[in-house]
Amino acid sequence: MRHLILMVFVVMIPALVLADAPAPVKVFILAGQSNMEGKGAVNTLEYLGEDPEYGHLLADIQKDGEWIVRDDVFIDYLGRSGPLTVGYGSKPGAHGPRIGPELAIGTVLGDAFDEPVLLIKTAWGGKDVAKDFLPPSMGGPGEFYSKMMENVDRVLNDIQSVYPGYQDQGYEICGLVWFQGWNDMVDKDKTAAYAERFTAFIDDVRQHWKVEQLPVVIGELGSGGFKASGGVARFRAAQAQVANVDRFQGNVKMTHTAQYWDWNADQLYRDDVWKKEEERHKFYRIASDRPYHYLGSGKIYYLMGWAMGHDMKGLLGLDGLPARKSTGGEFYRFAHRVVHVPELVQQNIKGAHGGFAVDRIADGGDGSTWFCLKGVGLVQIDPELTTMKVIGGDDAIVNANVHNSCILRQGNKRLLVLPSDEAQKIYIVDDKGKVMRTFPNPYGDGGGAFRVCDVEVVEGLMFAANGYADNVIFIADPFAGKTEQPDVGVWAPMSFGGRGTAHGKFGTAHGITAVPGTDVFTIADRANARLESYTREGRYIGGIQFEAGTMPCDVDYAGNLAVVGCLKGAGGKTPAPIHLLQDGNIAATLNLQKDLGLEGWTHVHNAAIRVLSKPGHLGIPRVMIIASGWNPGRIAILEQVMP
Repeated sequence: MRHLILMVFVVMIPALVLADAPAPVKVFILAGQSNMEGKGAVNTLEYLGEDPEYGHLLADIQKDGEWIVRDDVFIDYLGRSGPLTVGYGSKPGAHGPRIGPELAIGTVLGDAFDEPVLLIKTAWGGKDVAKDFLPPSMGGPGEFYSKMMENVDRVLNDIQSVYPGYQDQGYEICGLVWFQGWNDMVDKDKTAAYAERFTAFIDDVRQHWKVEQLPVVIGELGSGGFKASGGVARFRAAQAQVANVDRFQGNVKMTHTAQYWDWNADQLYRDDVWKKEEERHKFYRIASDRPYHYLGSGKIYYLMGWAMGHDMKGLLGLDGLPARKSTGGEFYRFAHRVVHVPELVQQNIKGAHGGFAVDRIADGGDGSTWFCLKGVGLVQIDPELTTMKVIGGDDAIVNANVHNSCILRQGNKRLLVLPSDEAQKIYIVDDKGKVMRTFPNPYGDGGGAFRVCDVEVVEGLMFAANGYADNVIFIADPFAGKTEQPDVGVWAPMSFGGRGTAHGKFGTAHGITAVPGTDVFTIADRANARLESYTREGRYIGGIQFEAGTMPCDVDYAGNLAVVGCLKGAGGKTPAPIHLLQDGNIAATLNLQKDLGLEGWTHVHNAAIRVLSKPGHLGIPRVMIIASGWNPGRIAILEQVMP
């Protein structure tokens, strides 16, 4: 038995030695100009935690209010070195320490590998590929191409000075993350030559580091988000051209960063909040710099780096960028977009009980979306659905609930029609919120209730749905006023509807919407779980029946698409869905609370649909949905997730 034990030890000792031998260090080189340096103020980084989709990522870098210091990822940034944590961006500025993409890149890669990870960051502000980083095969090396190589060689020759646990086990250069472009973008000639120059750059660094198919991630110039200027758009196309080179397929990837632009910080910057002594704290809580430095937002820098890190993983044969949290069908899937919401809207949104009007471009509008909120008045959402602006208005529309809205055009003038179920009146206002005409209760003072839910103008006639009362559809010329009081509207001596289940009768005539390009309108009959369409003369021509218990509140159209917000789903279930229809059939069902994790979306009260004129990066027009929730009030912007 003793000899057997000795033999076991003799056999096992070499195995133990091999098992304890440290693995080669995984080396990743991060290079570029000022945005690889990193301008994201650390004190803005906690704002990441407020994002409904990405807020959970804050826990990867912060614990119990303290920033995590990694013991498996190390970084050298031009001589500043140590274990990865916050502060390895540009040198501290007026708002303290800063980060760049390195924090998230290192966090993602550190979690992906059992081996230690070493980041070598070589970046300098204001540098281009046309001269500064010009590769040798294109007439270089440029000064900073050479400096990049010198710094990488310096660290690789003395890894232990950065990673004290290094035991001469060797290293493996696993990838390059490149984030640069502004100084080439500002010159059209440099942009035109960028694809050729940076293609040669990749070939040359691979040859220098002797890694034939070194994985390369190119960070998109994402400044300005999808609202990029012509120059930025042209430069992005040049970057994409590099990633599409045949021999780079599977080993070079462009990370799309524009989607991480923060529209809240963007609007505060454009409103000059950062210049106003009493308000600047609102900006500096979430941002710290100008747009070309991604607003100095720690959140933006972290999310861009997070995406770059995952794309590098994908090139290395590991799981790539996770799919966005989304809801809907196979093609029509939607994610939540964070937009700028003014403080006054935030303070009053829980009482929201209304709907939207889209000023459609096809009708001569500008594509903006409007709603009216009690305590606020008119609110305008910009055509590209990134920010809300308080317009306000007269006390009549500020102090009463407005249940829905529609656009009315008088020549080139934009008016809004606002039905108030609370005031039992309909207000026609200009786009500054000034009341131009008021339609009183058609039953007169002391008559029946006028709990008007919605209005629509079809071929010059206004139809008003008395859905919270007797379900009669009243009709008027929106421009007709009393002779002695032109600001008081006059109802036509005709109406149709009433309570019931037969066609032409309604359980709750909750929404009324014109079918674009026709003289037809659709009524959302909530209690009867259906949509019914009528001609301008009130003649029923067809409809859609939903499952029993579904409570459709309204419908909105864009081409062959329609969106239906529901107070309850089939069988009366909550949280309630939004149905997207294509050619009259349900193409997708969206659940904001269940699938997107948006709190408080038990009931959907209204939804509007837009198809943005500016397409996504694949050239496909992007469908957008604006949704309103009830009890508590909510508003959400949903963007179609592109393949």
